[in-house]
Amino acid sequence: MKTIREGLIILAISIVSGAVAFLIHPKAPSLSASDLELELEQVRELGSVFWVDARADEDFESGHLDGAISLNEERWEELLLGFLDSWGADDPIVVYCSSQACLRSREVAERLQEELGVEDIYVLKGGWERLLEAGMVSEGSQ
Repeated sequence: MKTIREGLIILAISIVSGAVAFLIHPKAPSLSASDLELELEQVRELGSVFWVDARADEDFESGHLDGAISLNEERWEELLLGFLDSWGADDPIVVYCSSQACLRSREVAERLQEELGVEDIYVLKGGWERLLEAGMVSEGSQ
């Protein structure tokens, strides 16, 4: 009986310790993708933002938001240096891809959070399609 009680006490202490360590660990888990999403109107309220285009190279070359920089999973290592050279750490980052169904923007935003510790980062809800609807770009614009 005594050994069972001691085992339960040790188990309880382990669970509490693990929970405390998880909560105060300096690398807290990143936000979910839906927490990162902003409507275009919300992005406009941020003021000056740094735009990241997470679409494939061909899509970026055929048209992108003026001032946006390409950063995608396929060429992450290659493009990351250009991103770091261009981004001012004070500017919030807004990542977009093709459409609402596209996951590239979420993947890029989450990777920037994880690898660089970027906190002020968002995903444009609706992506490139939303920018077209809003008249911020036209097909083939650069």
